[in-house]
Amino acid sequence: MKFINFAAAVCLAVMCSACNKGTNVELTGFIPAKFPLDYNKSTEIHSYKNPMKDMSAFKSVVVQEVKIEANGDNPDEASKLSIEFRNELIAAVGLPVVAAVGPGVLEIRASITGLKANIPALNIAPQSQMRGRGYGYVACEIYALDGKDGSPFAAYADTQNTQRFSSEKMSDWGSAQLGLKTMADAFGAMLKKK
Repeated sequence: MKFINFAAAVCLAVMCSACNKGTNVELTGFIPAKFPLDYNKSTEIHSYKNPMKDMSAFKSVVVQEVKIEANGDNPDEASKLSIEFRNELIAAVGLPVVAAVGPGVLEIRASITGLKANIPALNIAPQSQMRGRGYGYVACEIYALDGKDGSPFAAYADTQNTQRFSSEKMSDWGSAQLGLKTMADAFGAMLKKK
């Protein structure tokens, strides 16, 4: 009986160690300290929204060029992803784009703070996916300011990891693209929430 219990414990330990928990990139300081970020342990998302303001105060948006603090060993692809991310943010906010900040303008600044490509060859067979060695991730930090006076409006930071049953893991940057879209959409929804 003791042998069976021991064998079961060893099997459980091996199975647990084989699970991929993913990566959670730490905050880099891109979001200024004047944003009192809350951390949600269950979602692992840092966020803040000024309770005294809502989106009705803004008629247009300026989305600054996305900074790249992590290029994933591929600066060209990171640059393409930053452009895609900026476009996703514009679409998620849903306001007309203007060139300069001012009254009624929401200013958004964002940074890609973590980036790792998938390795598709390691994601083909289920047994090779167990430890997640072929999985990539993307992390970002975003904040929004009132264009009139630069006061904090909202901030958001998250890491999106490759999901085991996603088709995006079969391309080098598929998980990063999906992750950036997911985070842009989440930030846009947070801004619009009353």
